[in-house]
Amino acid sequence: MTDASDFEKAKARAQEVLDAYGADEARWPEVDRETVRKVIAMDPLLAKRQAEEAELDSLLSFAPVEAPSYALQSRILSAQKEEGVGGVGFVKQILDLLWPYGSSAIPAGALAASIVLGMTSGAVTTIATDSWSDEQSYDVLALALGDTTLTEEWQ
Repeated sequence: MTDASDFEKAKARAQEVLDAYGADEARWPEVDRETVRKVIAMDPLLAKRQAEEAELDSLLSFAPVEAPSYALQSRILSAQKEEGVGGVGFVKQILDLLWPYGSSAIPAGALAASIVLGMTSGAVTTIATDSWSDEQSYDVLALALGDTTLTEEWQ
């Protein structure tokens, strides 16, 4: 990387910081403060932009600020819950459709337990069936079919 491209990246970041946080350095992210301060000192266009942002900040400081109502807080929280964070909302909606009775951890736990039980019983019976004789296999088949005389017929 060249110094020119680094400076351009720093200028772009300074512009982003000014757009998002305004001219007040105390509001800027601590990790960016020193870099943004240096870039603004080196670029007259960014210095002018900071002055414009300072005017906007002073204008906004005169606007009355009221405490948010309970209804507004509820609307914001419900909108955030519907949207979800990072795609979690979509998964949560699907789980709510599949299991609308509360926490989806209950059916997920039951599914996990059944998978573990199935894998364990499969492994145990596979190991056990390797050492069976033909006679024991016939006995198991007879037991499964409910016929005690089957052993004699198949031999």
